[in-house]
Amino acid sequence: MSEHHPPEPSSTYTYAVGAGLGILVGGAVGLFAGDGLFLPAALLGAGIGIVVAFLVKAFLR
Repeated sequence: MSEHHPPEPSSTYTYAVGAGLGILVGGAVGLFAGDGLFLPAALLGAGIGIVVAFLVKAFLR
């Protein structure tokens, strides 16, 4: 019998999750840093989240 594997989520979904988690973490760091650093920290977090999602997806293949 052959094994059935669940379908892999699309790349867009994976990167969106990575960006969302990055925004949450970066935004929290930006709030604690204060002085208008929320938006830059959230955007940087989103970028890092997308890169991490790409690397995780590449290594799990």
